[in-house]
Amino acid sequence: MVGPFGPGDPAHPDADHALRWPAGFSPRYADAWARSELVAKADPADVFSRLITPCHWQRDFSGIRNVRFPASGRGFLEPDSEFEFEVHGLRLEARVIELADGRLAWFGQGIDISVYHVWLVSSGPGRSSAVLTGFAARGAAAVALTEPDPGRAHAMLDRWVRDLKKAVEGTHSYAKSRPSRRGRRGGRPAW
Repeated sequence: MVGPFGPGDPAHPDADHALRWPAGFSPRYADAWARSELVAKADPADVFSRLITPCHWQRDFSGIRNVRFPASGRGFLEPDSEFEFEVHGLRLEARVIELADGRLAWFGQGIDISVYHVWLVSSGPGRSSAVLTGFAARGAAAVALTEPDPGRAHAMLDRWVRDLKKAVEGTHSYAKSRPSRRGRRGGRPAW
C-alpha cells in the first residue's frame, strides 16, 4: 500500500524514531498525538534555553497559563524537575524525564489524561536551529480534545512551534515554520 501509513510512509505514527516514544505512549496507542518541526533563525542553545525556562511559557506559547516551576529557585528545568501548568484550561502536573543534548522530555498527568511530550533541538543550516517536537496523550480528556476536530491536537502543536519560532527570532513572521507528519489514533493523517 502506498500512501497514508503504507510501508515507509514518513507520516506513519511510529516512523519517527528520533522522538523515541516510551512504552504505552507510541502514537499508535495514543488517544491524541501530534508531531511538528521547524527551522528557526536562532542558535540552538537559545532555543533550548527558551524551552527549559518555564517563566517564558505563558508569554511565548498560546494557551499556556498558570505555570509553576521548580522549587530549586533557579527558574529553569533540570532532570527530574516537577512543574505544573494549564494548557487550554487543562491542569497538568509534570516531571522532566530527559534533559540533555538538546532533548527535553516530560510526562504529565491531569484529570483523565496522561501526556508524554518531547522537544529535540539541533543545529540547522547556517546559524539556525532545527526543532522537532511531538506529544502523545491517553485518557478521556485526550479523546475529548480530538473528538470534535481530529486535527485539533496537531493544530495546537503547530501553533506552539510557530510561537517558539516567533519568540526566538523576535519576529512575527511564521513563513519558515514547517509543520509536518500529522495524525491521530485511527490511522488516518489529520490533514
